[in-house]
Amino acid sequence: MMTVKLVGSLLFAVSGVVMAVSYSRFQTKKLNTIDGFISLLFYIKGQIDCFARPRSDILSTLPLEVFCACNCPHGADTLEEMVEASRIYLDEEPLRLVASFSSEFGSTFKDEQLRRCDYYISALSEERRRVFSEVQSKSRAGSALWICACVGIIILLW
Repeated sequence: MMTVKLVGSLLFAVSGVVMAVSYSRFQTKKLNTIDGFISLLFYIKGQIDCFARPRSDILSTLPLEVFCACNCPHGADTLEEMVEASRIYLDEEPLRLVASFSSEFGSTFKDEQLRRCDYYISALSEERRRVFSEVQSKSRAGSALWICACVGIIILLW
C-alpha cells in the first residue's frame, strides 16, 4: 500500500512539473507570435517599399521562418488564414490589430499602405512590451500554481 501511495505521489509531482513547464512555454509562445507578426509587417513593408510587389506576390515569397515565427502552417495563402491559425496565441488587442491589418492589406495606395504598416508595427511593438511584462508574471505564477496544486493533492491523498 505504501508503494502505491509513493508511486501515485511521484506521478502527481511529475505531472505538476510538466504542466508548469507547458504553461510557461505557452506564455512564451504568445510573445514569440507577436514577434513573428512584427517581423511579417516589416517584411511586407520592405516588399511594398522596395519592390512595389502586389499582395499575392508578397505572400507567395514569404520565407518559411516568418510562417514559423507566426505559428501558422507554411501553406497559408492569405493573411486571414495566418491570423486564424495563430489565434490561440494572440491576446485580444494583438489579435484585433493583426486582423485589422490583414483586412486592410492591399486595399490602398503604396504611400498609405506604408503608413499603415508603420502604425501597426508601432502598435504591435507597444502590445509586445505589455505582453512581455505579463508573460513574466504569469509564467511564474502559473508554474507555482500548478506545482502547488499537485503538492496539495499529494498531501490530501496521504
